[in-house]
Amino acid sequence: MALMLGYFAYFKGWIVKEFENVSPQEAYALLQNDKNITFVDVRSKKEFEKDHIKGAVHVPIKSLEQFESSKKLLVYSERGERSVEASRILTKRGFEVLQLEGGVVFWIRAGYEVVQ
Repeated sequence: MALMLGYFAYFKGWIVKEFENVSPQEAYALLQNDKNITFVDVRSKKEFEKDHIKGAVHVPIKSLEQFESSKKLLVYSERGERSVEASRILTKRGFEVLQLEGGVVFWIRAGYEVVQ
């Protein structure tokens, strides 16, 4: 049971991480005030086309190894699971990474707009 709990906590990005989780409120403030940050949407093309945070770039997880940026990255997915995986990949590649807690779902619940 403890092993399953540990795996779940790792998968959610609650433990053993090299990146910081940020709330939708913190992410919104960064979007407004930090011109040296890129929002990276790691969902599928279909999900990105359905809705995404304004100004976000679409980089599916399978394309992260080729992704280049000189800016700090704020990574998000639908609910946060894929963005945890993506944040780990990007951190290992040397990027400064923040991860949006709860993904675009929490962003919308917090009352922030998405582009449709």
